[in-house]
This record gives sequence, C-alpha cells and structure tokens, in this order.
Amino acid sequence: MTSTSRKESPPAPQQFERIKIHDHKAFGRLIADYAIGRKPWPETLAEFKAEVEGRNIASVPDRLKAIQVVQPSEEVFFLRLPPRKIIAQSLDRFARHDADGSTERYPLPPFYADMVCGEEQLTHSDFFLSRVADYTIAVCT
Repeated sequence: MTSTSRKESPPAPQQFERIKIHDHKAFGRLIADYAIGRKPWPETLAEFKAEVEGRNIASVPDRLKAIQVVQPSEEVFFLRLPPRKIIAQSLDRFARHDADGSTERYPLPPFYADMVCGEEQLTHSDFFLSRVADYTIAVCT
C-alpha cells in the first residue's frame, strides 16, 4: 500500500488586531483637537482608551500596552515606520493574495468611496477629519 502525502500549506499567521475606528470624523476631530491644543493629549493608554471607547469612537485592542504621542514641528520631517512584524505580515498576506489571484478588496475605510464615488455626500471638512483618523492609526493593513 502506498500512501500519498499531501503537502499542506502552513497556516497563515494570526493577524494583529488593529485599532478599529467606529466614527472616523469624531476620531479625526479628537486628533485635531489634540494637535492644535484644544484638548490635552492623553498621557496614558488607559486615558486614551477611556476617551475613544467611552464615546464609542474606536476600539483599542488589548495587545497595545502603552501610548506614545509625538508632534513634530513644521520644520521636521517625521518618518514614521510601521512595526516590523505588522508590515512583514501584510507584505506576506498581499503576496499570497497576488499569487492565488484573490479578488478580496483592499481594506479601505468606506469614507474614501463616499467621497470619490459620491455614494454619500461628505463635506471637505468631514473628509479631511476622516483622513486624519485613518492616517493616525494606519499601520500597513
């Protein structure tokens, strides 16, 4: 009797849970308020979580243990690198999608389609604040 061994693909690595924004405009407004000094920025992750989760603006994953707030001046280019594991994971995931011909859509927040395709009317201010929210938490999905 001959046995045929099936070569199984290794399991995909577990995806890092990311901050999930429930209200992009409200999150963007909060970040703008921190940036212009209308509101003091949070000193602890617990303070930030209480702010965004208490107002149902966003959910913060338990894997995050601390917060680091950085505000460069207009004369400094701030090169923010994504976490090594997260970008490596995303590169692998999208390479697999490319190789297998996946038609899965790239994960973009819905407000981009609302503005570009006109599905929902957004003011320029609402779109701007939503983009502030997105690029504040973006870590190479």
